[in-house]
Amino acid sequence: MPRHLPMKPRVHPCGTGGLMLDVASGPFSLPAQRRLWALVGAAGPLSQWKSLRSVVLGVNNLLVMFDPLRTNPQALALELLQAWKSARPSRESGRVLEVPVVYDISRDSELEGVARHAGLDVSEVIRLHTSAAYHVACIGSVPGFAYLVGLPSDLSMPRHTTPRPKIAKGTVAIGGAQTGVIPMDMPSGWHALGTTQLDMFDPSRARPCLLAPGDQIRFIARSATR
Repeated sequence: MPRHLPMKPRVHPCGTGGLMLDVASGPFSLPAQRRLWALVGAAGPLSQWKSLRSVVLGVNNLLVMFDPLRTNPQALALELLQAWKSARPSRESGRVLEVPVVYDISRDSELEGVARHAGLDVSEVIRLHTSAAYHVACIGSVPGFAYLVGLPSDLSMPRHTTPRPKIAKGTVAIGGAQTGVIPMDMPSGWHALGTTQLDMFDPSRARPCLLAPGDQIRFIARSATR
């Protein structure tokens, strides 16, 4: 068993057929997320548990669904805690990808609003956003949407109070302390920084989601003509 665990996990019931393994303790913890990746990976213990109907990875949490008529939730909770303690994550578990972005430097753009909120020039916002190395914590909200952690704290910004009815596919945006790429036209309260031509989700591909938990992402600034 590893000597040092990121924090003490907790298991909460979610209805009659679900349990939430919550390992959050304050700000996002990458070591804790790596341990969750190890639990749900192809070689992880949860992939072998026949009693589970589904497993949903979150940001520093994990939801497991089961048949309450066939599974004892108290026993399953103990098994989850033991699996957490014995998980052996690798330091780097995913691919490294570059995402080219055309940042919207036009007047009155949302990028300009982010700059005002941060008290920075637009060029400094772009520099900070492209200087960070991000990890895909999980995929959620809609198919192909990757929650990327690692946003510089200066760029953290509350979401719009009222979500916009439509934000375009390929929009690179900030929401709270995270960043991400919108995989399809959809409502969103995140702040748009620019756009990318990379397709985050394509159901016709053998691997529909371009990104996966554990992948590392870097944004690369590109001009609109490239």
